Amino acid sequence: MRVTVVGDCTLDVIVRPDGVARAGGDVGAHVTVGPGGQGANVAVRLARQGVSVRLVTALADDAAGRLLAADLVDEGIELIRLPADRSGTVVALLDGAGERSMFSDRVSLASGPVGAALDPTDWVHASGYALADARTGEALAVALAAAHPRSRVSIAGGSFQPDTAGAAEVRDRLAIVRPDLLILNLDEAAVVLGGGTESIVTAAAGLAAAMPDTLAVVTGGRAGSAVAGRGLELAISPDAPVARMVDATGAGDAYTAGMIAALLGTPWPPDADAARDAMRQAGQMGALASQVLGAQGRISGERNPAS
Repeated sequence: MRVTVVGDCTLDVIVRPDGVARAGGDVGAHVTVGPGGQGANVAVRLARQGVSVRLVTALADDAAGRLLAADLVDEGIELIRLPADRSGTVVALLDGAGERSMFSDRVSLASGPVGAALDPTDWVHASGYALADARTGEALAVALAAAHPRSRVSIAGGSFQPDTAGAAEVRDRLAIVRPDLLILNLDEAAVVLGGGTESIVTAAAGLAAAMPDTLAVVTGGRAGSAVAGRGLELAISPDAPVARMVDATGAGDAYTAGMIAALLGTPWPPDADAARDAMRQAGQMGALASQVLGAQGRISGERNPAS
């Protein structure tokens, strides 16, 4: 089966300082540069699980774009390259616990070519960042809605801003798409719902109530994840706590890829057993991803693209 992923592909600069930053000072740090971007992260994790993947993303013909494109091809991903005047870059600043703060220079997807790139496929997944984009997010929502009759559609993540106007735009676009599957963390769910999210369970139930056609999954790190909608309502805890988080960058994207891969061949909507198994597989992938450096660092169980 085939998945089309729509979203960003960025050059990630990961900075782990050796000490506290001082204005005007020079602090030692461990700095790494590698591929990232929510769309690319999900596509790569899916490809490494043996899923046939197409990535629709914006990349310029610059040094970063050429490096990122070559890496995606090496991963066995079909690349649909939309025009851009520059390639995106994200700087992730890690603290001592592996949690990250991101400084993002993201590039909008050219709205016209996106719809044409969504050829009939088994599953279409879109990054929440792309859906929330002020310039082209609405056009993407319309394109996803048009793809819906032919494909299962999912949306995940986005680090949505809690401002009233931005949250309303995201809600309106979700209403246009009516995704089959929506995966958000607790903070993102709170933005979409306008607050009132005491737990992952209440957040998932709130999303399902607001979007009756959608299976809503809310993740909460050590709290596990919860799903609601389409006749389901359940929550699971992590199989085992993460001993030591190295880098949280990309852990949510690994979770998303795990969910899609597990549900790709199942009837829709999934029954409780299928949903529980998918959440458990996704949670394991997310936990493993948090223990490697970089959004696409290789984790246990992933196949080598050359194999």
